[in-house]
Amino acid sequence: MSSQITIDGRLGPSANTVRVGTLLVDTGSGTEASIARLRSFAHGVESVALTHFHADHAGGAAALGLPIAAHEAEADTTDPRTGDPWLGFEIPPYRVDRALRHGDTVGELVVVHTPGQTPGHVAYWHEPTRTAITGDLMQQGDVAWVPFGGPWADGALARMVESVRTVAALRPARCISGHGPPVDDVPAAVEFTLRRYEQFAAEPQRAVWHAVRRALVSHLMIQPLSAAQLAALPWAPVAAEALGESPRVIIDRALAGLEQRGVVARGTPEWVTTLPHE
Repeated sequence: MSSQITIDGRLGPSANTVRVGTLLVDTGSGTEASIARLRSFAHGVESVALTHFHADHAGGAAALGLPIAAHEAEADTTDPRTGDPWLGFEIPPYRVDRALRHGDTVGELVVVHTPGQTPGHVAYWHEPTRTAITGDLMQQGDVAWVPFGGPWADGALARMVESVRTVAALRPARCISGHGPPVDDVPAAVEFTLRRYEQFAAEPQRAVWHAVRRALVSHLMIQPLSAAQLAALPWAPVAAEALGESPRVIIDRALAGLEQRGVVARGTPEWVTTLPHE
């Protein structure tokens, strides 16, 4: 008999966490509130498996004191690129106890290597329920942002497209996303994602603006920040170069668009997000 899959759907900046028997997939962010919630949800868990090393998925990994599994490309947490510090999000240090490869089994789950956003991004396949736990790869109503700079950007979009096709080939009945609700109409989500990524390939600046907007909201969920502080984040100059503008110009333009949508609000001098968050 297979174990029940239980989802703790999180508000940002944390990612969702998932229990399959005594295995926990992803750990949310490293904030005090997130870890307190994690400890309650993970009671009785014996091990952790990460979809990838970004702070919203691996931030609570060290807090539980449990064995941690991650793809071999992200197993060396002494690598200064761990957590992708280029993004400007802090992550408490943790150690990977088991390095995974495509096809390995973790508890009841099979590892599916889905690189793109990070080199060792994985999905976890639960054959009994035909469920894929997809981290940042598949989302309901949106797509995962594509690296436009930093150490993983070269070829990232092509890898993400291939990873979407890899998951789709499993013919899952359901995908549990790292953000937002589960994806129950998987073919529609696959079609939507591939079409959006085709647009990104045709107009790379669209991918940059999408990533900038996602990053801004995530940072403002952590704390209010001024436009000047946002423009000083490590990714902002790289995004600005890709868009042919200055960091402050792209931040101001993105904030204005988000304000028009009602997603952020102008403070004095900090900006805040109006979206519910931890």
